[in-house]
Amino acid sequence: RIPWKHTMTNGVSFAAACLAAQATICRCNAFSPDGKSAFSPNWRRGGATTSTSLRVSELHIPGYRETKVPFILTDDDLVGDGSTGGAPTLTRIGEIAFTDSDYESQIPYESGHLLHKSRGPIFTGAECRAIVEEAEHVAAEMGWTTTRHGNYPTTDIPIVELPSTIKFLRLALVERIYPLLRKQFQPFLPDGTKLRVADGFVVKYDAEGGQTELKPHRDGSVLSFNVALNPANDFDGGGTWFDSLGDSVKIDQGEIISHA
Repeated sequence: RIPWKHTMTNGVSFAAACLAAQATICRCNAFSPDGKSAFSPNWRRGGATTSTSLRVSELHIPGYRETKVPFILTDDDLVGDGSTGGAPTLTRIGEIAFTDSDYESQIPYESGHLLHKSRGPIFTGAECRAIVEEAEHVAAEMGWTTTRHGNYPTTDIPIVELPSTIKFLRLALVERIYPLLRKQFQPFLPDGTKLRVADGFVVKYDAEGGQTELKPHRDGSVLSFNVALNPANDFDGGGTWFDSLGDSVKIDQGEIISHA
């Protein structure tokens, strides 16, 4: 796992939001042949060199068995409501075939890279605005949560509390995000078809009295990804800072950054 943090500097014209999610491996251990972590090179703690095996699945964190369920595509997600007349119809699933030209890769490790940034949006502007609007509407009723992540809390709304967003995301994961992650991290994944989101949330950053950053940390999942929901010109600063780069990586509305 590579240390990272979110930052926002100067002021913002209004709060910026991003969709963040952590993906795990379903019923599968992600080990490299030498028994070391498939994603993190050896790192020093207290002067000693250590290696950590990647054991992030529902077999090792039983709670994932429940938290992944709301993000799994169902038959109901694929049935149209017949609002245009006639009987309801099934939506055809169409996975996007990504190529290396669709994203930039950084932090090389063994035969692949640990960090990727899309060269264009994976969500449209309208899709991003719909997510923000639903999050703000729900937050107006239940409030933004600030204690769900104990050590590194974010001001967020769990996607499971957003009915329209989670229905949209279930299909987007299958058609867009999982195919992209499989392509990006193929050298390390024992079986990319077993990727499942274990936690997803809309995060709100606000330089005018709200949360402005997230301290450096390592996620507990196999992979993490963030999608920017606001246009980059809506605010100053921002980005996701990575210790291995010593710099922040910024994305525009609808673009995705993914990392191990």
